[in-house]
Amino acid sequence: MKNHICIFTFLLAASILFISCKTQNIKPLTLEDQLKDIMDIWPGTYSNDKQIKELKKKGIPIWRLDDSGKDGYLNIKSHYITLDAPQIAEHVLYVEEYRDNDPTATYRQRIYTLSIDDQANLIRVKLWPFKDKEKYIGSWRNPSDLNKLSVEEISAFPAICDLLVQRQGDKYYMPMNGNDCTFGNKTFNYQVMLSKDMFSYRDKITDKDTGEIISTAGDYNYHDLDRID
Repeated sequence: MKNHICIFTFLLAASILFISCKTQNIKPLTLEDQLKDIMDIWPGTYSNDKQIKELKKKGIPIWRLDDSGKDGYLNIKSHYITLDAPQIAEHVLYVEEYRDNDPTATYRQRIYTLSIDDQANLIRVKLWPFKDKEKYIGSWRNPSDLNKLSVEEISAFPAICDLLVQRQGDKYYMPMNGNDCTFGNKTFNYQVMLSKDMFSYRDKITDKDTGEIISTAGDYNYHDLDRID
């Protein structure tokens, strides 16, 4: 019996030592590594059909295009596509989202540029709306049309509205910085959570002075979109 206990103790100690050594050998990702990782895993097509199905079973409101279920969760499909557009930036994504699986019901259309902020020691995601909101709708079907997109056709939100990337475990959290993204009496807050097979987001507009929510969906809970392509 004593021999069995000794063998077990030895094996347990050896396992702990092996795990400890292995952990110590894992080097944290540099910002350059993280940026490459994000650009590798973010592109794709995402949908929260699965989440919507589960929410409907629980009787939680779904905000449809006809405004039924207003302020409930949105049914969103997202396309994130890498662009070869050095005239804009080195790392560029095209974003197009629409509601209720209707490609004509555009919810969000942006250019995202990602870069390393050495001074702040983090990665920034800058959001660029299109000046002509109709010209490139549907470009997720043929994204090569966007490779010649000029900077003059888009207009960046100010730096106060950048997403600031934080790596936690195997996920990337990308919030705006507190209440910085404020215009007039409205504060905008958009947050992203990204992992290998899921893209999640939540956003809201609040009153700058009172903090009262002016607009949001799903009570400012995350919309979880699974990778479908």
